[in-house]
Amino acid sequence: MSFNKVKDNEIANRTLSQQIADSITMEIIEGQYKPGERLYEMKLTEHFGTSRAPIREALYILEKEGIVERSPRRGVFVKNYTSKELFDLYDVIYRLEEIALEKASESISESQLIYLKDLIGQMESEAEQKKIRNYFSLMEKLQISFFEVTGNEVLKEVYTNLITRITRFRFMSLSHPLSLEHSIEEYKSIVDGLIERNYTQVKFHLKRKEKRALEIWKQKGF
Repeated sequence: MSFNKVKDNEIANRTLSQQIADSITMEIIEGQYKPGERLYEMKLTEHFGTSRAPIREALYILEKEGIVERSPRRGVFVKNYTSKELFDLYDVIYRLEEIALEKASESISESQLIYLKDLIGQMESEAEQKKIRNYFSLMEKLQISFFEVTGNEVLKEVYTNLITRITRFRFMSLSHPLSLEHSIEEYKSIVDGLIERNYTQVKFHLKRKEKRALEIWKQKGF
């Protein structure tokens, strides 16, 4: 086998592993796998119709992202965060969002504002129809856009590396009563603040959003 053929196979395998990792992540987000539940390689090979190699690589990807954890001689389990770990993650992520939004309020262009307003319009439509998964996908696009506006790739990378750890919690929180309604209003207010280049307004609504998110988890016993 030629070197190029080996290289092509490695790339294809990595791509498949990432696709499987993304699928497992979504299944965890949607509650098909519970915190602390073991993930069996053999069952996953049957589920995805593949060999064990890409499954093993997918689990390593998820372990690196903090979505699963590996226990010696026991196996791989869905990460079960303590209340302190969860609240610490929320704290860091919201502080990163503050930095991004402050920078965005100073440098955002008209074309970028038009894109954000379009996303808000789509989110509003999905929220009205209670389509949580579609809304969540658009919400993720909006949030990463806040970081892209800054032009700071390091800031964006730190955020994207951390946000996957609490993705399932953010998705689950949208199922809380009136959460969708509150969420879209908060994001609309944040984008309105960016339009007016008023960071004080932006920060106020971001803080309100953070407080509501933490209250949801406190009510759930975290």
